[in-house]
Amino acid sequence: MIGEGRLRLRPLEEGDLERTRAWVNDPEVARLVNRVTPVTMLQHREWYQRLVTDERQVVFAVEVQPDGTHIGNCGLKGIDPRVHKAELWMYLGDRAYWGQGYGSEMCRALCRYGFELLNLHRIHLYVAEYNRAAIRLYESAGFRTEGRLRDDIFQDGRYRTSLVMGLLRKEFRSRPLPAGPVRRPRTARGGGRRA
Repeated sequence: MIGEGRLRLRPLEEGDLERTRAWVNDPEVARLVNRVTPVTMLQHREWYQRLVTDERQVVFAVEVQPDGTHIGNCGLKGIDPRVHKAELWMYLGDRAYWGQGYGSEMCRALCRYGFELLNLHRIHLYVAEYNRAAIRLYESAGFRTEGRLRDDIFQDGRYRTSLVMGLLRKEFRSRPLPAGPVRRPRTARGGGRRA
């Protein structure tokens, strides 16, 4: 388990799949994570089976403390143990928790896990340029824009630009963090889609 502020990250479990499928099929969530087609339960189960066997990914369910309400998912994919880097992805699926700072806590917890437990040197991510709230969140965590990928995604009937953002361990360590334990999960393999 990984704690950060009001949140706890735990391994995603098969029992979470129906709820997470409903989130990625929510039109507003789908738009923010660049999903364009609905996900069937069979597709979602196949995704889960692939992620639990992939050594280069970790995926977490995000819960609010102390009641354990599951509000989103996050993970690191493309984990490269030689270069010590990975790609971060995350989303808050439960809209009742949007705009309350939970995304920032989720991002900090996942970065702490990557830098402190996986010994990563660098974490990067992709974000749609139109997702201003996510960009502000990542910037507040210390991520810097490193590039623009023109016409990288097709959303709302047109091509859109994505940003590549990155954070180095030394930049993360220099930022103040709220107190909270970091614990290695029992199992936490998995991945996600670019946000």
